[in-house]
Formats: sequence, C-alpha cells, structure tokens
Amino acid sequence: MKKFTVFMILVLLLVPAATAATVTITPTKIDPGDTVTVDVKDLPDGAAFSLGISAEFDVNPGEKFAFTARDLVLPFSLGSGEVSAYTRGTNWTGLTVQMPDGASVSLSNSADENGEFRTTQSYNISSGTYEVITLDGRAAPTARSIIAEVTMMGTKKGPADGAISFAFEGVESGTATVAVYIDGSEAFSQKIAIGSSSSGGSGGSGGSGGSSGSGGSSGFSDSFTPAPETTSSVDGRVSLTGTDIDGVGVLALAVEGTPPDGWSTVGRAYAVTPADREFTSPAVLSFSLPAGETTATIARLENGTWSAVPSKINGDVITTTVSRGGSYALLVPAAPEPGPTVTTVTTTATATSTATPVTTTPTATPLTPLLPVLACAILILARGRKG
Repeated sequence: MKKFTVFMILVLLLVPAATAATVTITPTKIDPGDTVTVDVKDLPDGAAFSLGISAEFDVNPGEKFAFTARDLVLPFSLGSGEVSAYTRGTNWTGLTVQMPDGASVSLSNSADENGEFRTTQSYNISSGTYEVITLDGRAAPTARSIIAEVTMMGTKKGPADGAISFAFEGVESGTATVAVYIDGSEAFSQKIAIGSSSSGGSGGSGGSGGSSGSGGSSGFSDSFTPAPETTSSVDGRVSLTGTDIDGVGVLALAVEGTPPDGWSTVGRAYAVTPADREFTSPAVLSFSLPAGETTATIARLENGTWSAVPSKINGDVITTTVSRGGSYALLVPAAPEPGPTVTTVTTTATATSTATPVTTTPTATPLTPLLPVLACAILILARGRKG
C-alpha cells in the first residue's frame, strides 16, 4: 500500500497543476482623482497579459483636453511589451509616460482625416509605479466628444498575486472602461461612471453594456434607425461598425489558442470588448488583409480554439457580421510541412561528371521530454516484479 501511495505521488508530481487566474475591478463609480483597483490572483509567469484603460467624455469643439492615469502601480513586469494609445475626435494628440526609473517618454502628432490618432511603442514594461500616463491634445473643430484609450500588454513575469491601481484625472464627467485580457480571452471588463455621468457602472465582466431604452418620450418613431458608428483598433487594422456599439472597443492582443487544421493565424488577435456584450443589431467586423493574401477567413476564439466564421473578401478588406463581443483573428492557409532535405553532391572527373542525390535524415527526437514517461514505466515494472 505504501509503495502504491508513493507511486501515485510521483505521478501527480509529473502532471502540472492547472489554475485559472482571477481578476476583479473596483469600483463602478468614481469622482475625478479617485482610485481604480484591478486585483489579480493566480496569474502564472509566461501568460499573455493586456490591460486596457479607456474613457469617453464630452468636450467643446476645439478645446484642449487631458486624460491621465496617475500613480499607476504595476506589481509584475511585462516582457516584450507594448504601450499603445488611441484617440478619436481630436485635431492632435500627445502621449506622455513617466517611467518607474525616472525616465519619461513623450510624443505627439496630428490626427488623421477621420480625427483619429494612434501610436504603438515597444518597451519591456517593468514593475513599479508609473507617475503619469497622459493622453492630451485638442478636440477637432466639430467634435462633441473624445474617446481616449491606453493599452499595456506583454508577457507576465513576477508575483502571481497583486493589485494594479491608478487614479483617473482630467475627466470631470464621462465613462471609463477597464479591461483585462489573459492569453487572448477576457478575464474581466468593468464600465465605470466618472463624476456626474448618467451612464452608471455595469456589473463585472463588462456587464450587458447595452444602450439605454428609448422610452416612450424620445420623440422618434418606432421606425427610426440610428446612424452606424465605427470604432477601430489602435493599429488601425481592425474596425467595428454598427448602430449599437456605444462603449464598445477593439483591443489588440497577442495570439493565443489553436487554429483549425490546415490554417494558421496571421498578425494579432483582436478583442471586441466587453466580451459578453450582445448587439441588438449585428455589427460588421473588418480586418485589413495582409499584402498579397487572397485566401483568408476570420475566426472566433472559443474555449482556446479558433473557429472560422462566415467571411467576405472585398479588395484588401475581409469582413464578417458579429452579434456579440469576443476575440477574433485572421486565418490564412498554413504552409505545407517541409519534406526531407535533399542535397545534390556533384563529383567532377577528367571527362565526365556524375550527380549523386543524398537524402539527409532528421535529427532523432531528444530523450529529455520522454523521461517522465520512462520513470512511470520503470516504477510499474518494479512494482509488478515485487508483487
């Protein structure tokens, strides 16, 4: 009996324990200067981690604005990291980041013809306190509202448990959304009302995020159809267009998950946030196609596996209709498996030459990955003999 117990312990030690990370975000309503806390537990090293902080607020056309996350505490580092920024409704925008080591990063640029600004900078994002992360600029001459978003993403390294905290500044009234993605899937998304905003916080995991009812006093007939709106990812490669996408974002992510046989992912994955948001009318999700690619499809991530969805190619864009949030990516046909390498060796004689084909043999599979299996087999044989 003792030998069997020892055997079972050895088997359990050979099987890695699987734990799911948990995330909570509080509170659901703040005043300017209040602190938001993102509590993370059981986050393993090597996980692809993404933190998105966005805000939507009213402005007067042509006036200056500033949206700041102050004293942002990051308890772990993000290797191979990126900091992305996006604004819509601006004439120009600047990004300022005060790093934990005292260094600062500052850049600015004019918005494009659609009033959008976007930038992505690569950094190894260290743990510590970021004194300020600010998006500021000037609203476009016709803008009535601003959308501002900052995203930090990378490969997590450090404590498994910790709290990310920061204070919102610069927005007196509006709505903020804080979203965390782990290994390509939404871990938690929270909508937060700022100041006197009437948008109240929805529940955790993004809540329903639905638009408020029109009521009987709206003054519009039942046949009224709102004009479609468009929101884009920071890198501009993916956009979502629809009549019920208020508060919805498109967040770039590292690709995680298994593609279907014969296909491979290309570029990044993109999350339509919040993940549990359902649209009252379908929205159109658009991907820019890679140069020279004509065969492709859009896929949705479900339980760690990418599943193709009906898609349509129109020039250099591929689109699909979506009815809810979630993670999406572009699939292209996988490259064929390489065959054995054939090397032609030519020997030259005085009057003739011959060519002898030589086929190389692939290197044998290393023994190291098989050691746990061999250990189990040896224990079973030993126990059988003594029995």
